[in-house]
Amino acid sequence: MRVSTADFYRQSIVSLQRQQSLALHTQNQLSSGSKLQTAADDPTGAAHGLSLDQTRVANQRYTENTKALTERLGLAENALSGISETLNRVRERALQGNGGTLSDSDRASIAADLRQSLDTLVDYANAADGEGRYLFAGSNDANAPFALTSGGTQFSGDDVIRQVQIGPNRAVASSDSGADVFLRQRAGNGTFSVAVTASNTGTATIATARVSDAAAWDGGSYSLSFTGGSYSVQDGGGNVVASGAYAAGQTIRFRGADLTVSGAPADGDSFSITPSTQQDLFQTVRDLITLFDTPTSASPAARAQVQTGVLDKLGALESAQSKVIDIRARLGARLVAADDAENQLSSQRVKIDEALSGIRDIDYAEAASRLTQQLTGLQAAQQSFAKIQGLSLFDYLR
Repeated sequence: MRVSTADFYRQSIVSLQRQQSLALHTQNQLSSGSKLQTAADDPTGAAHGLSLDQTRVANQRYTENTKALTERLGLAENALSGISETLNRVRERALQGNGGTLSDSDRASIAADLRQSLDTLVDYANAADGEGRYLFAGSNDANAPFALTSGGTQFSGDDVIRQVQIGPNRAVASSDSGADVFLRQRAGNGTFSVAVTASNTGTATIATARVSDAAAWDGGSYSLSFTGGSYSVQDGGGNVVASGAYAAGQTIRFRGADLTVSGAPADGDSFSITPSTQQDLFQTVRDLITLFDTPTSASPAARAQVQTGVLDKLGALESAQSKVIDIRARLGARLVAADDAENQLSSQRVKIDEALSGIRDIDYAEAASRLTQQLTGLQAAQQSFAKIQGLSLFDYLR
């Protein structure tokens, strides 16, 4: 077999180029830190890496959603906490003013304080998330949802609750309905309301009104009237359901309801007991303000009527506080879910990064050793080629 000079040169050059290509490939791996310069280096690993990249992108998106959700829920929790504190303040002031010993000017001062509390409640109801979006406005969150008008409370939001995706199959509500928090409250004690008849001339007032047996309460309307030192409770059809001699401070029981009456009623005085209706929280506070602005010093009967009215609003405040506590509890559960999701996503991200590192990251010690071998081989090949290319048949013919 004869090897021509041209074949020898061609084979030598191809070998040198291959050695240079291998060394250059290893140098690129070392400089980039990645052992996958092209998909051809490891087709299976490259495909797996692309799949992991997609998973990591989704993980990052869910992580960002979770952080945004946590911040928004935290702001809502702060607002609800402020609402609870303000309602406590309103209740304390109402109890203070309902003792019957304050002057009209003192009661007017309480009314002024309640106006400040009302403004504070509206501010909390219109709390924003720092990005111009209002927490309790639903999907219509570009504008403040609540405004007080002469006709009542105006709500410009809606009941749509946005769900935030914090995992492939997991979404969490990002807020609570403002209408549910502030508007869908119950008057009275949440089951029934007690109202005094405006024509009452005695000093009788309702001291407490509660449900003693929920199963016995039928949701009907009743009237409590007094005459001749006795009381009578009648249903909506005029049927007497309870009666007896009246004594100040006694508890009158009927159909699962307990009413404690104090003071001295005049003949013909009466109270109405009706099922609780829906009343927004702001209107409850406005009603309290109106009651404390009403002069009572010159009329014991007026004072008794106001006291009964304040008692009914205190019951509504207690119901509102309970509802806010329930909403805060549900919000807290969502915060726990968001924290749990963030921890899971963080753990998943570490696992993904470890897997990608195993597929793509180069072993610097191994690559450096391999490069040294490749450069040594390239140098030897170059030296051999330089010596061999000087050999020629003409050297023997001289």
